[in-house]
Amino acid sequence: MTLRRVRGRKLVTVAAMGAAVVATSVLAAGPAGAATSWWGDPNSCTNVGTARSSNISNRTVEVRYGTCGGAQYGWGRITGYKSGDYIRFEVDTNGDRKQDGASWYPVSNRNYTAGYPTSTSSNRAFRACFVTSQTAVCTTSNSTPWW
Repeated sequence: MTLRRVRGRKLVTVAAMGAAVVATSVLAAGPAGAATSWWGDPNSCTNVGTARSSNISNRTVEVRYGTCGGAQYGWGRITGYKSGDYIRFEVDTNGDRKQDGASWYPVSNRNYTAGYPTSTSSNRAFRACFVTSQTAVCTTSNSTPWW
């Protein structure tokens, strides 16, 4: 990365800044699920199963998995939801069990998230939760265990 100093401040070149934006965008999926790593509509996947399920405040929150376009993906789903709920799916890519990326949807649109590729890596993990806003995150009290 090339750095320049302007009046005592370090500035990163435009190319390096662009690369950083692309790197963080790969795991940032919202309702559009547009990043290339995300599978926008896992409802089209086959060999579907449930990896984790939790009953939280009379809602069933699940981490689901299936074959999408020839690869295995995981995603979140909620049933028994109420008006104003969101389903959120968090991805941990480095094994620290902290969110590195997420997908969420208001249940008025659909009750499942975009999918993220699973991996044979022991570092990758997923959890799903219900929240009441797109900025809220999963916690131990509103989510499934990590899978």
